[in-house]
Amino acid sequence: IVFDQDNTLAPLGKPAASDNVEILRKLEDQGIAIAVCSGKPTYYLCGFLRQMGLREPILIGENGAAVQFGVDLPPERFYTLPYPEETARVLAEMKTELEALVPGLWYQPNQVALTPFPKKKEEFDRIERWIAEHKDILSCVDVYRHIDSFDILPKGIDKQAGLRFLDQLLNTDPGETAAVGDGVNDYPMFEYAGLSIGIRLTEPGAADKNFETIEEALLWLQNHIFDE
Repeated sequence: IVFDQDNTLAPLGKPAASDNVEILRKLEDQGIAIAVCSGKPTYYLCGFLRQMGLREPILIGENGAAVQFGVDLPPERFYTLPYPEETARVLAEMKTELEALVPGLWYQPNQVALTPFPKKKEEFDRIERWIAEHKDILSCVDVYRHIDSFDILPKGIDKQAGLRFLDQLLNTDPGETAAVGDGVNDYPMFEYAGLSIGIRLTEPGAADKNFETIEEALLWLQNHIFDE
């Protein structure tokens, strides 16, 4: 089962509730691998998952760009999805341009993606205008504007790509995977997974099942996952 983190497994910036962690442990005891797929980097996910006491959690960071097994640092098994060297060059040059455009930007310390966090609306707008003016040289990347940041990734890397890569590593297939999330950036993994579960989705038809809370979703999974 692959879970989005923020506002799915836990409120933004908060830990997961102890009752929910207990269900995750029970699912793992039943032979189900537990993974978290987030826009955050894997080292951030290490901190989130370390206190849960799961034996073998899987971390998929940067919207699918990085995959790590376990919460140890340095990890024994860590992968980044392949992408062209030219795209890496464009991302590096783009960071240089953004640093000149908006001095003092904080960047999430990623392995692959570029994630700047503007502080003001005018900074968001300045970056968005620059991106629109340079669409020709940015054709190899995808750009997502969030409420607090931009995610800029190599084209073709998303949460679905991360799940596909994980299935190759585990020798599993989509029919063995359930995906749980709350937003549009989770839709790619909904399309891929054999079972998709939404939490307060604005478009209920995007997932096979929908729940108002993660508590309801976890209880349903605990009771029905093997029947499904």
